[in-house]
Amino acid sequence: MANSSAGAVWHAAVNEFAILNLVARLAQAADDRNEAAYRACLAPCVWTDVGGERRDIPADEYVRASMTRLARADWTHHKLANPVISIDACGANASALIDVVVEIAYSDADGRHRRATIGGRYDLGLVRQGDEWRIDRRIMHCHYSEGDFDVPALSHGAPCRRTQG
Repeated sequence: MANSSAGAVWHAAVNEFAILNLVARLAQAADDRNEAAYRACLAPCVWTDVGGERRDIPADEYVRASMTRLARADWTHHKLANPVISIDACGANASALIDVVVEIAYSDADGRHRRATIGGRYDLGLVRQGDEWRIDRRIMHCHYSEGDFDVPALSHGAPCRRTQG
């Protein structure tokens, strides 16, 4: 393998690892309800699905809406898998499709503990800002939900298909 080819492979691997790390930090920040860490993962604007409408919103507004939604749950746990990452030739933009399963626990109005699961795929856009990557597009394509609560209460897009259970 020629040095320039080996260097390109190394550079691509470093970028892919940085993107995986960024997405993991976003998931952990969501689960920890850490607004500052969550915001640090985002570009100034995030293109997303809000109430069934896709549009750019300022990152601070996106964080507030996300944390408000997450506050409805006692806890969440994001599990990420099967990442497919594409980085443009210039290394300035990237996209990632990452499967996600989110476990959710909450208490209903009567104080009973409830659990639910949402599964789907994140469709992420990323932009390089200096030496770091930031998320500038985040769409959740929900494939299924199961459990005993109203899944749209925590989602901001179209409701998921419900599984029988």
